[in-house]
Amino acid sequence: MWNRITNRILLGYSIPLLFLLVLSAVVYSSTANAFKLQQEADRTERNIRSTDAMTAAINRMIGGTRGYLLFPNDRSHVSVYNEGHNAFVESARNLTAISDPRTRELVNELYQLGESYDEISQNAIQLVNEKRLAQARVEVNKPRISAVLERRNRLIKELATQFNQSNQTVRNSQQFLLTVIIIGTGLTILATILAGLWTTLPLKRQLPKVVNAAIAIADGDLTQEIDVTRDGTEVERLLVAFKNMTKNLNVLIAQAQRSGIQIGTSTTQIAAAGRQLEATVNEQVASINEVNATSRQIASTAGDLVKGMEDVTRTAQATTQSAANSQINLEKIQGAMQNLGLATNSISLKLKIMDEKANNINNVVATITKVADQTNLLSLNAAIEAEKAGEYGAGFAVVAREIRRLADQSAVATLEIEQMVKEMQSSVSTGVMEVDKFSREVSQYVEDVGEISTQIGGFIKDVQSLAPQFGIVCQSMDEQYRGAEQISTAISQLSEASHQTVQSLQETNNALTQLDDATQGLQREISQFKV
Repeated sequence: MWNRITNRILLGYSIPLLFLLVLSAVVYSSTANAFKLQQEADRTERNIRSTDAMTAAINRMIGGTRGYLLFPNDRSHVSVYNEGHNAFVESARNLTAISDPRTRELVNELYQLGESYDEISQNAIQLVNEKRLAQARVEVNKPRISAVLERRNRLIKELATQFNQSNQTVRNSQQFLLTVIIIGTGLTILATILAGLWTTLPLKRQLPKVVNAAIAIADGDLTQEIDVTRDGTEVERLLVAFKNMTKNLNVLIAQAQRSGIQIGTSTTQIAAAGRQLEATVNEQVASINEVNATSRQIASTAGDLVKGMEDVTRTAQATTQSAANSQINLEKIQGAMQNLGLATNSISLKLKIMDEKANNINNVVATITKVADQTNLLSLNAAIEAEKAGEYGAGFAVVAREIRRLADQSAVATLEIEQMVKEMQSSVSTGVMEVDKFSREVSQYVEDVGEISTQIGGFIKDVQSLAPQFGIVCQSMDEQYRGAEQISTAISQLSEASHQTVQSLQETNNALTQLDDATQGLQREISQFKV
């Protein structure tokens, strides 16, 4: 069982680990004990400091009380007493954790003495506050600092003894720990060396056979005889594996030599066929490129024709739209001119009515003129009669003169009105003639616009009939353009596929060349083996 290398290695590792575990357990136990002892020594040291603090606090209480007795008006001595009392209570609280009976008894004696002195000090302070100084002096003289120091020294001596014992125990524990570490480390090193020798010496005797066999196989010598030792170790199995590998490699390399020759022959034939196929595909690619260029030119020409037909179609549609808009505008103009003719006729009628009204005004003016003449004659006769009447007709003469003056003004105004009416009649007559002339021209323009509108309508119909034909031609050209593009795309894809075929053939030829080189290299490498 222990001849196996794995078992030897496991046992070789286990022995040092076992020693290390035992050493670690002992070190841990000793360290924990030393730590505990050190904590005990630290507690003892703190108790010593607390004892000194309690003694100092008792002395402060006594000193504060005596100072207050000497100086009753100075309350600072009471503060000193209070501080001492607080320090005494705090120190006593720190000493309550002592578990040793003897030490506990000494602490209680010191504490009880401090309590009694505290009570005496409080009574003395009360007496001082009550101005009973004589009684206070008696109370103050009762506490003795020597008694406090005597109990303090006994307690300190006991604590110092415990502290020294704890320190001595800690030093002994540390010395023991150091001894254990030194001895344990030495034993562990010795066990490790022995386990290493026990593990490696058999390997040192057996491994050279394995190394020599591996070197011979690496040098290509497959004719060697491997001596297998029957010791039941992994080295025996490794030597058996090397022996079987040598036999299998003999068979494999012989087969590889034969296969290498066959592969070389096949590779040469495939390479020749590949080169011939590559030349054929290159010619096909050149032809495809020419066809692709021609198809692109056809597609480009078809695209230009499509764009031209689209422009012609848009122009025809724009022309149709413009002509339709022109026809609409002409129809509007024709309607406006017809309305203008009607308005002109209406104006002519109005002017004729004005001419008739002017004639009526002339008749009225003639009548007014006649009335003015008659009035003038009547005023003249009245003036003559007034002259005949003398003084009695003076007022009537004035009236007659006024009437004659008004009659003269009426005659003048009538003449002016007559002149204005004649001028108006002349203007109206001229306006009527101009309006008649304009009306005839408007009628002629209306007829001309109607003929033009009819001609434009026919033109619009002709252009509208051409637009669908242009659309059909444009659609046909677009289909031809798309067909040319599809042909160009298909040819491009075919060209790309041909290029890929050429690349694949080139890669195949390169791979065949590499395979041929690899085959020759394999044959050279195999020829190095001795079979």
